[in-house]
Amino acid sequence: MGKINTILFDLDGTLVDSNEIIIQSFKETFKHYQPNVEYTREQIIEMIGPPLKETFKIVSEEPQVINEMIAYYRTFYQKHEFEYIKLYDNVIETLKKLSELDINLGIVTTKFEESAMPSINLFSIDKYIKNYSFLGSVSEHKPSPEPVFYVLKQFDCVDKALMIGDNPSDILAGKNAGILTCGIEWTLVKDRLKATNPDFWIKDYKEILEIVEKEI
Repeated sequence: MGKINTILFDLDGTLVDSNEIIIQSFKETFKHYQPNVEYTREQIIEMIGPPLKETFKIVSEEPQVINEMIAYYRTFYQKHEFEYIKLYDNVIETLKKLSELDINLGIVTTKFEESAMPSINLFSIDKYIKNYSFLGSVSEHKPSPEPVFYVLKQFDCVDKALMIGDNPSDILAGKNAGILTCGIEWTLVKDRLKATNPDFWIKDYKEILEIVEKEI
């Protein structure tokens, strides 16, 4: 028995509501490279989560084409990011209180560092979270446990850890790493997320404070 002293968060769709800019970036990229194919919003939502190089294989297996699509996507994303993104309710307040409780805080994202840090810095998330796993930090990505282990090793002492995310790959990465997991109510893929059977489920960030007070 013991209390959670380490929490890892996914970034997009978990801490930061970037769903709309991600959807629009996909739409514009597909429109440019597949002008005769129209993906529905629901189809695009199902694509959110994995690295872009995996997602864009539905268009081409050619590395050059995939790299061009990634560059096009990122250009649109970076140009319009701040028009769309926002924090979910009670994120900063909760991170502040967790930090005051000396909870280790980290982020595990499938974004490259240069793509992830603008939103992290914009909302001052970096004031509370110092340890990260970005795409490229390790050789494998979620649902592999490797990025989870990568962040956990950055802390001096980990007793019990919790992975929080909005995508099935987040929960599976936590489970594969042997740590506790938590799903979120505001996910766009609620049925698929619940099907992974996370240990906890929250409807508001403040509920995390209740979880860390429990002896587990």
